Amino acid sequence: MELRQFTYVDMVATCGSFTKAAAKLFISQPALSNYIGKIEEDLGVQLFDRSSTSLTLTYAGEQYLKHARVILGQMDEMDKKIRDITQNMKGKLRLGFPSERIIYMLPLILAPLKTKYPGIDVEVFTGPGNRLTEGLKAGEMDFVFLPTWVPQKGIIQEEICQEELVLVTAKNYLPLECILDSEKKIIRWKETAKLPFITLKKGHALRASVEVLFRNADRKPDIFFESHSNMLSYRLAAQGLGVAVIPEITLELMQGSMEAEVYHLSQSPITWEVSALYRDGAYIGQVERDLLEMAKQAMKEHKKKL
Repeated sequence: MELRQFTYVDMVATCGSFTKAAAKLFISQPALSNYIGKIEEDLGVQLFDRSSTSLTLTYAGEQYLKHARVILGQMDEMDKKIRDITQNMKGKLRLGFPSERIIYMLPLILAPLKTKYPGIDVEVFTGPGNRLTEGLKAGEMDFVFLPTWVPQKGIIQEEICQEELVLVTAKNYLPLECILDSEKKIIRWKETAKLPFITLKKGHALRASVEVLFRNADRKPDIFFESHSNMLSYRLAAQGLGVAVIPEITLELMQGSMEAEVYHLSQSPITWEVSALYRDGAYIGQVERDLLEMAKQAMKEHKKKL
């Protein structure tokens, strides 16, 4: 039994395709297909159902992958422990970010990390929050940087920073009854919640947060448009197609774009916690701990400049 067979089965299961998995593993598709076939022959069971257009795991395959990922996780933990013992700071960190957060956060984190640990390679994953957390639980990533509202079983959340959620509208779009303080740019949420909203699709952390705000106001949201990004939500709101709740980081990403009005959601800023998520029980060594501290410091210093 070879360790690579666990890696190969894991990659094929993750990609759902021999072709995509082979590209990521830097081997040919026929070689990978033959290798998986040999594993199945040795085990006497099929791990993958090949009857449909995309590969799916059989029940035997699900059980095999479950144990394979445990073994791969233990090997990764052993490598990290040996790295710390020998002070041979080489290896890989796998980091996950939502699509816009990667633009904002990764440059702030990566620079100090590579300066201190040039031998550490960084692999980056991006996507909606629910997919990232699923990948984290499956052992595909070491950390996911994500706004979080509800604790999840098996996941540790460590706060990196607080971000304010703000409302974006077109110029002169809001009715007067929605504005609590025009000078300080504060809205009345219950009144504003009656307006057409532009928000992210379900599965995104911000969508869940916006739904909480509506429930707290005992309002049913009027969703005009489901966007795939906060930057698109900003642009649509700026055009007067509705209003959008976005995190403050999006305002920096949209500097120089079309003008919009920005309001606070209440007299006391409504914020969410941006956390580094990692698996409960995962080994957190010197490099991992330094990464978390670098992220906290980088975000703290950056917010001072805004």
